[in-house]
Amino acid sequence: MAAGIGDYQGKCRDGALHAFGTARIFEQRANRLKRKTDALTWVGLVVPLLIGALVGTFGRNKLWGLVITIAAVIAAVQLAMSLWSLIKRWPEELAYSSGSVAANDSLATRYTALADDPPALATLRVQFEKLEVEDTSRRDRDSEKGVTEKERRMGMRAALRKYQRACAACLVVPTTMEPSTCGVCGQF
Repeated sequence: MAAGIGDYQGKCRDGALHAFGTARIFEQRANRLKRKTDALTWVGLVVPLLIGALVGTFGRNKLWGLVITIAAVIAAVQLAMSLWSLIKRWPEELAYSSGSVAANDSLATRYTALADDPPALATLRVQFEKLEVEDTSRRDRDSEKGVTEKERRMGMRAALRKYQRACAACLVVPTTMEPSTCGVCGQF
């Protein structure tokens, strides 16, 4: 049996749901990485600036040794964290996560537009297939980034909430991002 417009609309709505959920997962990752890299950068700049300001303002005095000791400890911790961020590739992961958010938001928007205002069946089929190829490619890249089950549940809840759809497991349409006990859209 050949797929009709309604079948493609359903597939588009499902595609939008999954793309939106994935975008929220990577948005959360990007926000977390941005906070970490911003804090690391801030500490790396503020310590030398404060020492310079203190020396410039008060000159060398009896507290100078204590200030240098504290600054050296902070600098050592900052250096260790900078090394850790390089090993864990925080800058690359931040760039990837930000790009994934944009790509998945775009996919969700295009899937939704195609579902809401479908063209003739032949055109709909072609446009859907193009979107599906792009979506599959994006999913393959995103799946290499080790998305956890907890993140999947959070993404699913965000998508169900956005599109006002009931969860397949608990049959509830989420109204908040507060986790439930559901194994599909909660427990994060």
